[in-house]
Amino acid sequence: MKAAVLALLLPALAQAALAEEGVFRKRVVAADGTALALYRYVPSGGGRGKPAVLLVPELGFGREAYDLSGSGLARFLQANGREVYLAELRGQGKSGAPTGWRLSQLVSLDLPAVAAAIRAERPGPLDLLAHGYSGTLALAASEVELRGAVRRVVALSTPVFPEVPSSHAESLFASGGKLSGLGAGPPAARTFELLFALGGNFPRGRLAELRGTGLSDLGKAASSDLLGWMREGDLELGGGSSVRRRIGRYGRPTLLFLPLGDNFAHPEFASPLREVSAAKVTVRVLSRVELLDEDYSHLSLLHGEDAEDDVFEPALEFLDAPEPASAPSSPAAADGGADAR
Repeated sequence: MKAAVLALLLPALAQAALAEEGVFRKRVVAADGTALALYRYVPSGGGRGKPAVLLVPELGFGREAYDLSGSGLARFLQANGREVYLAELRGQGKSGAPTGWRLSQLVSLDLPAVAAAIRAERPGPLDLLAHGYSGTLALAASEVELRGAVRRVVALSTPVFPEVPSSHAESLFASGGKLSGLGAGPPAARTFELLFALGGNFPRGRLAELRGTGLSDLGKAASSDLLGWMREGDLELGGGSSVRRRIGRYGRPTLLFLPLGDNFAHPEFASPLREVSAAKVTVRVLSRVELLDEDYSHLSLLHGEDAEDDVFEPALEFLDAPEPASAPSSPAAADGGADAR
């Protein structure tokens, strides 16, 4: 009897523990019934004077990508007066993972459900901060499903022209994307390091903790989608749409971080965003060439020793920058003539 009562109380106790830290978790249900986890980080001042920030983790990673034991980008933004929403989409963290789920459903179902849940609490445009391949999907969604909902974007190593980055990645995703297995034993840990952390400067124990708590399997269908995207350079989203077509119309003001040591989403996969999109893209290279202490990896740009100085602070500065003065509209613009895409 006591065990049954305790089982009922545990979720409430866990929620109370989160609330004490200014963090609240709610259940969001996508249109197909899949339950998604949405974390809300409320700053001490309420954060109502500025747009909320939506954080989207990389495929296979959950909340821990941005908040690992109370440390990370989510907490940094919260401490600096920003209200933060951290979404775990299907297949991530505590969200559902229906059998056979596809990457396109993150765009068509999950991101719209998350945006609607945020708008119910915080009307108005939000800022988007997204990582890796999930980040690219979020950029694609901003032109259709999230059209009008996104103000500015911080893109962390988001591939727009991907290729298979390595034989390790090809093997991992050809066999079903079992990322959770990368936390078991030295050989698996080495694969994890080669893909996501090679050459990065991390605090002691940080990578071991992330491997043990922050990884989720993609499943065969989503893993096949990701590998196909890497091989073909594009991902179909249905209805004649694709990631590459969407990126060609993408137009949000964007700060793009390029970690030169990224062995999962190589910088040359992400850098073309400035040339192929309609967006004003500011590029920040994370490299020793820029007098930094490392050529950042896929994960050290979020969990590295100097990530707060080299990534978090520039991202916040970009999001906090005042809006540029609006130029007078020309007759062509008023008629919808010039560059109407």
